[in-house]
Amino acid sequence: MRRELSVLIGVLFLLAGGSPVSAFSTSGGGYWHPYPTGLTPGDIVIGHNPLSSIIIPGYWTHVGIIAYYDSNAGDWVVVEAWDNPSEVRLVYLSQFLARYDTVAVLRVDTTSTVRMNAVNFALQQLGKPYDWKWWTKEVYGDSYYCSELVWAAYMAASNGAVDIDANPGWSWKYLDGVAPQEIYDDSDTYVIYYDSDS
Repeated sequence: MRRELSVLIGVLFLLAGGSPVSAFSTSGGGYWHPYPTGLTPGDIVIGHNPLSSIIIPGYWTHVGIIAYYDSNAGDWVVVEAWDNPSEVRLVYLSQFLARYDTVAVLRVDTTSTVRMNAVNFALQQLGKPYDWKWWTKEVYGDSYYCSELVWAAYMAASNGAVDIDANPGWSWKYLDGVAPQEIYDDSDTYVIYYDSDS
């Protein structure tokens, strides 16, 4: 019941939030990127933040999953695990893009059914707290960090057949976690959009 309420509140918030076009503004330190086209639910959006790259291994520092298109706002909606406020939440794609100097959209090489099931899994996690244990990962957890959520969504949606962690075992660089870079590097994902404003 709590998850359904979280989804409903998130959708109502987005519908009442007004136009996200201002998120493309370069004022206030934001970045500008051309809006991606040809997107489908289940695509993965990924970004690079120069400050975050100091502590997050690899070039890419944040990732979310594209859930659905909000025709009232004229923008795609992204599910992401965010650390402040510390929860799984919904944001507009334009807001996501404006936070990062370099962005990409990845598509997972799988069926549309698996992609939609991954979206549904991610939406069911709305409101869960942020997972600060970056060195580990689990599919069915009580909390998620950004790349753990996206990885878990595809693992759950495919019964473990689609593992988008390029280094699924333990490594010195990523330990037992899954970093945004590993999702970008995985052979099951491919780039459909890339832009850098740096």
